[in-house]
Amino acid sequence: MQASVEKTSTIGRKLNVVVPADKIETAVQARLKQLSKRVKIQGFRPGKVPMKIVEQQYRGTATNDVLGELIQSSLQEALASQEVVPAVQPDITPAAPMEKGEDFSFVASFDVYPEFEKLNLEGVKILKPESEVTDADIDRVIDNMRKQQLTWKELKRKSKKGDRVLVDFVGTVDGEEFEGGKASDYPIVLGEGQMLPDFEKGVKGMKAGESKEIEVVFPDDYNEDLGGKTAVFAIDAKTVSEPVLPEIDEEFIKAFGIESGKEDELREEVKTNLENNLESQLSSTLRQRTFDALLEQNEVELPLKMVQEEASRMVQEQKNQMLQQGIDEKMLENFPTPEFETLKPQAEKRVALGLLMMEIIRKEELKPDESRVDSRIEKMASSYEEPADFIEYYKSNQQALAQVQSLVLEEQVVDLLMSKADVEVENVEAATLLNMQ
Repeated sequence: MQASVEKTSTIGRKLNVVVPADKIETAVQARLKQLSKRVKIQGFRPGKVPMKIVEQQYRGTATNDVLGELIQSSLQEALASQEVVPAVQPDITPAAPMEKGEDFSFVASFDVYPEFEKLNLEGVKILKPESEVTDADIDRVIDNMRKQQLTWKELKRKSKKGDRVLVDFVGTVDGEEFEGGKASDYPIVLGEGQMLPDFEKGVKGMKAGESKEIEVVFPDDYNEDLGGKTAVFAIDAKTVSEPVLPEIDEEFIKAFGIESGKEDELREEVKTNLENNLESQLSSTLRQRTFDALLEQNEVELPLKMVQEEASRMVQEQKNQMLQQGIDEKMLENFPTPEFETLKPQAEKRVALGLLMMEIIRKEELKPDESRVDSRIEKMASSYEEPADFIEYYKSNQQALAQVQSLVLEEQVVDLLMSKADVEVENVEAATLLNMQ
């Protein structure tokens, strides 16, 4: 067998392979011999058909049977001889149709793994976020819990910001009603921006039982029919109510699973949840910053097939998320698939990071730290009623265990990169990191 490799780009390779005619003939004859044992030809007993007749009738079939096997075996032999490792499945192109008694040539085109210049962050500045949960954060969460339980109290006074006004309205443009411009018993909470500014301004100050007409100017980009036009809305205010937040009493506290009804236990529960979420967010932010810095140092050409496959996975992930959210599977059949060019930047980032991680793990001979794996599983189990059952499941299920090991290995890579980086602490408020309103 003859083989030679050409470089077509930074990572592109073209492998030219020639399979000798005698090797092909040996493989074809071996396949014909196998066929002769089971073919049925009139006038001959099974296994007694002369090889000459078998070859006349089945040579084409035998040749097709062995061709794929020969290409694969010759390809692997050629790759080994040229010391080339494809990053993706090669595309095979025959140089010419196979002819009896002649050598067979084919070309394998593929990309190899890119070479990365820097697999550490030595001298690179990384901001490490640090934060802690404060009493103000706990208060903010409890305020939000109260808002989830708020009730509305009807009033006789004029409406103001924060009030809920129940209205009927009919809108017209040039004296004609328009689609979507009419509603009954429509609740508007003033100040939340759910209506156009002119509309909300007109409702503000109305009392229950009051009627009025207001003008509303639609923004130019509102829609094709109404953009830039002025509408007249006839509004009837039916009720005006102010929000009433529940007291932080025993009943309120028990509604959130604190059986004792004690406020200090509620605050401790909220603090624990916030600290867990904060720890996760700090880790996620640091990981993202670390990997972004690593990617900035290693801008390389990537195997197109790998990027395309990653883009396909991204589409499938999105569909799986939609299914988990309860969207009917039949509806997904008409789900518009995003264009590859739209997904390409994110797919490239994911592929590059995966290759970098793989190379760092290989070079540093990293293995998942089993003590960290155990700690992570135990922490995950702590939120379940039967932690022991959860731990047993993860340790006995190889697929579930592998997921945790992968996460731990990723943490170890981050630790390794951070050990060489120029780390600067950045103090961040927990409310900012957790996007608390």
